[in-house]
Amino acid sequence: MISLVALLTGAAAPFLWVKGDSVIPGVRINGVAAGGFSKAQMMDFLQEENKAMEKENLNLVKDSVKETWNYKDLHVSYDEHSLDEAMAIGRQGSLFQQWKDRWAALLSGKAAHMDASFDEEAVKKKADQLIKTYSQPPQNAMPRFHSDGSITFSKGRPHLAIQEEDLMQGVKDMLETGRGGEMEIPVTEEVKPNMSDKEAEEINTVLARYSTSFGGDANRSSNISLAAEKISGTYLKPGADFSYNRTTGSRSAANGYKEAPVIINGKLEPGSGGGVCQVSSTLFNAVLLAGLEVTQRTCHFSPVSYVPLGRDATVAEGVIDFCFRNHLKHGVYVYAEYAPGSISVWILGNKEDKPSYVDISKTKEETVPFKTVNRVDPSQKEEQKTEEGHEGKNVTVKQSVKWADGRVYHDLFESDYEAVDTVITYKNKEDLPKE
Repeated sequence: MISLVALLTGAAAPFLWVKGDSVIPGVRINGVAAGGFSKAQMMDFLQEENKAMEKENLNLVKDSVKETWNYKDLHVSYDEHSLDEAMAIGRQGSLFQQWKDRWAALLSGKAAHMDASFDEEAVKKKADQLIKTYSQPPQNAMPRFHSDGSITFSKGRPHLAIQEEDLMQGVKDMLETGRGGEMEIPVTEEVKPNMSDKEAEEINTVLARYSTSFGGDANRSSNISLAAEKISGTYLKPGADFSYNRTTGSRSAANGYKEAPVIINGKLEPGSGGGVCQVSSTLFNAVLLAGLEVTQRTCHFSPVSYVPLGRDATVAEGVIDFCFRNHLKHGVYVYAEYAPGSISVWILGNKEDKPSYVDISKTKEETVPFKTVNRVDPSQKEEQKTEEGHEGKNVTVKQSVKWADGRVYHDLFESDYEAVDTVITYKNKEDLPKE
């Protein structure tokens, strides 16, 4: 009789242990023992879990890339319905099934999961921004200049072709767990910057800086700004070559360049990309001061006002380029900064490559005379029209550089600025000066 009572009591025990509105013993929710929790306790548990979840992050990574999304910003949370699974354990199916489930939970434990909800619009906005950011061409790290003269770099940015559908599904799966973690960004293509983090660490000082000024034409200013942006961020490993034309791209409207005055045969005329020569000339002077090796340089037809005589570098798409080589021990980084009315170019590198002595000076300056030419043009409106000419110049500039470890470097740059004749045009032949 006692054995029968004990058997019946044991059989009924799982139903006697559990109150109608509490979780059965042995159930764990997200790893937390929740057996015996009432509905009120479950709500308190839910509130604590949501509060803790606000501090969780999802880290999206791909090699050196790490983007952190905060769960609070994405409104990730559990609601009351996420507790339904825990409350349903041991209460579904036949009485025998419930009895079986309750004993199994008591003896072996039973895990209940809660799926979190989130703001899908906020997630989509984050994903769109991630895709937009990394769909751009790769970008080298940007320098930070410190008051003590040192330089550090921010992180560079690779180009990533991100699979949007896989990204969204992976993020959704992570967020629904309610637990932070790490997920690899799904990509079909990756193009890294040409400067590694290690190479960036070796660039720690300013080798040279040069600035020039300008004014006036808005289109010319825009072209200067664009060309400066194109060259800025260029990294050259030891032995690598730089081409200005290749770096700045075609001076076309499609590439953002505008029509502005350019010097053609000694005269200012409208041309696409006017102003880019000021950037190449500014870069040329920074390169000279840094002690780098110039491999291709051409002077303008006539001297320009924004750099000293003999220290300009003109360019023409497909015809004339400005090029130099990094012959130093470490990599160098070109940084350019545009401001209204001025352009500055820095050559950054390693302290070991900073010159201890630099001299850029003229070793020759000869004047080429010009003539006065008289012409007749009956079609002109004016009785007399004068186009002023100017003298030409033959100039040689010498670059002399020394380093503390005994290295020396010298180069010469010839500039032949042609003379431009003064032309006086008369409407009537009778007005020509008598010889």
